[in-house]
Amino acid sequence: MNIQNRNNRKKIQQTYENFPLWSSFYLTNLMPHLTAIYHFCRTVDDIGDMKKNIATIQLEDLANDLDTCFNKNCNPSDRLFPLMNTITKFDLPKRSFKSLIKANDLDTKYNRYETYKDLINYCKLSANPVGEIVLKIFGYDSTEHINLSNKICTGLQIANFLQDIKRDSELGRIYIPIEDLKKFNVKESEIINQTSTNNFNKLIEFESRRCWDMFNDGVQLINLLKGYKKIPISLFVSSGRKVLIKIHEINYETLQVRPVITKSEKSILTIKTITSYLFGLSLSNKKKYLD
Repeated sequence: MNIQNRNNRKKIQQTYENFPLWSSFYLTNLMPHLTAIYHFCRTVDDIGDMKKNIATIQLEDLANDLDTCFNKNCNPSDRLFPLMNTITKFDLPKRSFKSLIKANDLDTKYNRYETYKDLINYCKLSANPVGEIVLKIFGYDSTEHINLSNKICTGLQIANFLQDIKRDSELGRIYIPIEDLKKFNVKESEIINQTSTNNFNKLIEFESRRCWDMFNDGVQLINLLKGYKKIPISLFVSSGRKVLIKIHEINYETLQVRPVITKSEKSILTIKTITSYLFGLSLSNKKKYLD
C-alpha cells in the first residue's frame, strides 16, 4: 500500500473516531458516504492551512482530482476514490465541491472581511455546500430545505470562527467583520497579539447571540425531515449551541481559551437527542439565548 493510500485510510479512520455514535443504527448504511464527504472536506481544509504558494498548487491539484472523480476515472489508490461511488450513487453536484475548494483558495488571498454580509458570502462557499451535500444524500434538495440548512451551516461556521479566534489569529486570519471591530472599538492588533479586553468580550457576546439566532432560524429544517434523518441535523444544532454556551461560560475569553465539547458531553447530547426522537418529542425547538 502506498503512502497516499495509507494517509487516506488514516483520515477515514479518524472520521469514525470523530463521530463514533454516527455509526449507530440510524446511519449505518450512510456512514461510508458521509465519511467520504468528511474526508474531502478535511482534505480541503488541511490544504487551506498550508503556506499560500503550496496551498494554491495543492488546491489546483485537488480540483483536477475532483474532475477525475466526476469523470469516474479514479483509481483505487487515488485520494478521492472513496468519493467517486458516493457522487455517482447520489448524483451529487460538482458545484458544491468546487465551492469548498474556492473557499479555501480565498483563504490564501484574504484574511479579513469588511462587513457581516461579506462574511456570510464566504460561508456560502465554505459551509453551506456541506449541508447541501448531506441533504442530497438524505434525499432532500428542495429550496426550502436548502435555505434552512444554509442558516444552520452558516451558524456552525461562525460558531467555529468564534471558537477558533486564537488559532486563526496565529495564521493571520480574523473572521470577525471589520465593521463589528470598529463598532466595539476592538483593534486588529489586539486580536493578533491575543490581548483580551472588555470590549473584545462584548464583541464576542454580540457575535454569539447573532449566531444563536441563526440556529433558531434554521432549526425548523428538522420538521421537514422524516425518520432517523432528524437526528444528525438536531445534533448539528445542539452541538453549535453547546459551543456558544461554552463560549459564554468562559466569559467570551476565546483569545485565551479554546472552548471544546468533550467526548462525554458529545455522548450526552447524542443520547438526549436519540431519546427525544424515540419518545416522539420535538427536536426543533427554538431556544432563548442560554435559556
